[in-house]
Amino acid sequence: MKALAVIIPAYKSAFFDKALQSLSNQTNKNFTVYVGDDCSPEDMRGITEKYKSELEIHYTRFENNIGAKYLVHQWNRCIQLTKDEPWLWLFSDDDIADANCVEIFYKTMAGDNNKFDVYRFDTRIINEHDNVLGDSPESPFVDSSYNMAVEILMGKRGNSMPDHIFSRNIIEKYKGFVYTDYAQAADWATSILFSSVKGICTMKGAKLNWRVSNQNISGTASKNRRNLLKGHLQFLNWVLNHFSYLGNGYEYKKVRDASIWNLSHVVNMHYKGLSISNFMDVYVFYKKVLNPLRAFRETLTLYLRQ
Repeated sequence: MKALAVIIPAYKSAFFDKALQSLSNQTNKNFTVYVGDDCSPEDMRGITEKYKSELEIHYTRFENNIGAKYLVHQWNRCIQLTKDEPWLWLFSDDDIADANCVEIFYKTMAGDNNKFDVYRFDTRIINEHDNVLGDSPESPFVDSSYNMAVEILMGKRGNSMPDHIFSRNIIEKYKGFVYTDYAQAADWATSILFSSVKGICTMKGAKLNWRVSNQNISGTASKNRRNLLKGHLQFLNWVLNHFSYLGNGYEYKKVRDASIWNLSHVVNMHYKGLSISNFMDVYVFYKKVLNPLRAFRETLTLYLRQ
């Protein structure tokens, strides 16, 4: 049995071939691919079959679609398709891995004797035409969960689910990934939680090409902002609860202030404004960390900016 399972929760065919081609191009083939078709209306099986001779690949079609809203549940059921591989890479159906990603993973692990439960790649952002839009801010080789969380909240780090490789032990310890509606920032929360004891290692020498397009949730966030923002608020509440063990000292206040900044930034830049239907949701969050008058002012300011 190979040591690494590459899991693809699949639904969209537009870039699926390119995703599988990037795996076929890997310089180290010590991995097994598992495709979990989320009851797609498109021919995901046919695309998968093209790579049978190039990859050790297994295809499963689920009879019900759950990823449209409960994407985290789709991630978790796809994990169940694997065997006992000690390392799990939750890939995607539209991103592209540099050809030496797997090679760098094994080299990094060998160099630190499997010290971490969470390894990840830095990312570059590409569009639907594979054009590079830019590189996400790079992370240090080794970091703490706390510092990473603050940096993510402040927009100073790249972090997405497909750039992570997790140990099976850590996934089983926490019984799967952190849940939010529409998986909004669930990748961030999971990365923070899974690295909370041993920290996180960002591997150098290869990158994950993270795609932004009108085919994925991130690319169409503003069109469904009412529902997606509720998922992001779930994440911010999770963050405040997760770090509550810090008490009311400087470190916790830093997380709190970063969360306040993050909400304003995400509403303006990602969701393109605050809808009236989310007004009370945002106000309730602000009221947890600010006095009621300031909470109302912050919420009203966000609403009037659109």
